[in-house]
Amino acid sequence: MTLRIFEAIVGAVVALLALAMWLWGIPAWVEPNDFVTVSPALLPRVAVGGIGILALLMTLHRLILETDRTTPAPVDPMTLVLTLGVLALFAIAVLLMLTLGYLVGGTFIVATLTAFMGQRTWWALLLTAVLPPLLLWGFFQILLGIPLP
Repeated sequence: MTLRIFEAIVGAVVALLALAMWLWGIPAWVEPNDFVTVSPALLPRVAVGGIGILALLMTLHRLILETDRTTPAPVDPMTLVLTLGVLALFAIAVLLMLTLGYLVGGTFIVATLTAFMGQRTWWALLLTAVLPPLLLWGFFQILLGIPLP
């Protein structure tokens, strides 16, 4: 399998996941809110729609415009182990968000991914892990009135 075909398959899978999230995930998890004029589903739909469109464009680019047809795909056992590890981290983060709330799950996933990418100083991990979830929570909960789990 060439890199071109591998990336086209990844793009198609991401586009299909985004479509499934648009059709079934967002309606199942986003509750209507009578206190705001903007639908709580608007921002998730914009984000998922953007991801789906970009994934579809990546697939089309790799299939139609990509000229490199010989580079092998970088599929080795270590890459698969790392991919499964990151997916497990996201699963744990979702479980934490559902049981303990967004601030705990969001802080966990940002901290673990920051450490995974090589950041080892405690102050940078703390700043990166705590500040973005707090800002997002404040933006949605306080400014928009949209409760996060």
